[in-house]
Amino acid sequence: MTFESTMKFSTNMSREEIDAKLPELKAFAEAGQLSEVTQLLTGTAGLPLADLETRMTRCLELLGGKDEYALLIDQLDMLLINVRNLK
Repeated sequence: MTFESTMKFSTNMSREEIDAKLPELKAFAEAGQLSEVTQLLTGTAGLPLADLETRMTRCLELLGGKDEYALLIDQLDMLLINVRNLK
């Protein structure tokens, strides 16, 4: 994932699609040396939806809307909407 990427925003992703996207976001957080975000995005496969939602919400809180993390924030927002739509 690069800052030059164009994001396709989807609101009807399956759990499998969400789980497949999370490692990419984790790698981006690792590259940005965002250790707490990286930790929250580790071991997410199979988590109950409520726990996944809590972790993703915390990631967004930690990122604080900073411009340098805009793509990561947008991706997390998209996945969080999808997680909520699965309930």
